[in-house]
Amino acid sequence: MRYIFLLVITLLLTFAQSQGQIPFIRHLVNSGFYEEAIFVIGNDQTDYSAQQKDSINYYKGWAHYSLKNLQESSSSFLKVSDSSPFYNKSFFFAGYNQTYLGNYNEARNILDRVNKRVEPILWLYNFELSGIEMLDGNWPRAKQFLELVPEDNAVLNRQVLALNEIWKEHEQHRKKSPVTAGIMSAIIPGSGKIYAGNTGAGIASMIGNIGFGLITWENYRKSGLMDVKTILFGSIFAVNYVSNIYGSIVSVKVIENEYENAIHNQILFQLHIPLRNFFD
Repeated sequence: MRYIFLLVITLLLTFAQSQGQIPFIRHLVNSGFYEEAIFVIGNDQTDYSAQQKDSINYYKGWAHYSLKNLQESSSSFLKVSDSSPFYNKSFFFAGYNQTYLGNYNEARNILDRVNKRVEPILWLYNFELSGIEMLDGNWPRAKQFLELVPEDNAVLNRQVLALNEIWKEHEQHRKKSPVTAGIMSAIIPGSGKIYAGNTGAGIASMIGNIGFGLITWENYRKSGLMDVKTILFGSIFAVNYVSNIYGSIVSVKVIENEYENAIHNQILFQLHIPLRNFFD
C-alpha cells in the first residue's frame, strides 16, 4: 500500500512539473492580474509541449487584449495552432484587434484562417466581415455579407438587426457639403450654419452680420467712407462676414466627422458583442 501511495505522489509531482506555470498563469488571467501574467510568461523557462504553448499564447494574447495592447494581443493569438481548442476564439479576437486598429486588410486575412466548417462559426465570420466592410466604406459588399447571416439565430439576432439599421441609416444619410455651406453663408450670412444643423448659431450670425452691416451703411451715408466709425464698424462687419463663411464650412466638417465617428463606434461595438457570446 505504501508503494502505491508513493507512486501516486510521484506521478502527481511529475504531472505538476510538466504543466509548468500554466495553472498559475490561467489563475492570474482569470483573476484580472494581466500584467503579472505577462511578466510570469516572459520569465517562464519551462520547456512546454506544442499544446501547452498554445495555451500560453492564448493566455498571453488575452492578457494583452484586456490591457488594450491590441497589436501585442494579435501577435500572441496568431501563434495559437489550429489543433488548439482556443484556435477559433484566438483568431476571431486577433481579427477584431486589427479591425479596431483600422487594419482592415489584415483583419480580413486573419478571419479567412478561422475554421468555418461549422455553421455558427461561418455566420460569425460573415457577420464580422460585414462590419469590416462597413468600416472600410464598402457598404454594398457589407450588405452582401450581412445577408448571409440568418436573422433568426439566437446569438447574432440583435447584432444583425443593429448592423442592418446602421446600413439603412447610412443609405438614408445625405452628406452635407462644406462648399455649399460656405457659398450659402456668403450669399446670406448664417444660412450655411443653418444648413449644417446649427440653427441657433446661424440665426445669431445672421443677426450680427446684418446689424453691423446696417450700422456701417448708416455711418457711411451720414459721414462718408473715411469716417472713423465707418471704418471701425466696416472692419467689424468684414471680419464677421468672413468668419461666418469659415464657421459654416467648419460646422459642416465637424458635424459630418461626428456622424462618421458615431457610426464607426457603433459598428465596432456591435462586432465585439457576439465574440463574447460565442466564446465565453
